[in-house]
Amino acid sequence: MSHEWGNYPENFTPKMYWGARAILERDSGGPGKALYLLPDRQSFERLDGSQKDQDAFFDWINTKALPELRRLARENRFYEWNDLVTIQSEDGAFMCQATPKGSYREYLYIGCWEVNSEK
Repeated sequence: MSHEWGNYPENFTPKMYWGARAILERDSGGPGKALYLLPDRQSFERLDGSQKDQDAFFDWINTKALPELRRLARENRFYEWNDLVTIQSEDGAFMCQATPKGSYREYLYIGCWEVNSEK
């Protein structure tokens, strides 16, 4: 599996997963932090049986999940180990969780996945 980066779900294996270890850096324009993604600190996997389109998944990450995480970083919301933020798509198909995992506010471990839906 290619889920070495990010915040992987513990209780199931998602059909589609994107994860990253982002850098949280002091923002010179305010009290919060800026969130930066590095290409070599990201991973993606898609298992057979995924019910969702990969383009829709990344569109949701880029237009909804990441902007919300950036807003929360600017508000300095990622401070303690257990500061876990959960974001879910409006239709319930995708979920994102992010936490600093005790990195002393230097990193944010992000995991986004397709929510397994039973038919």
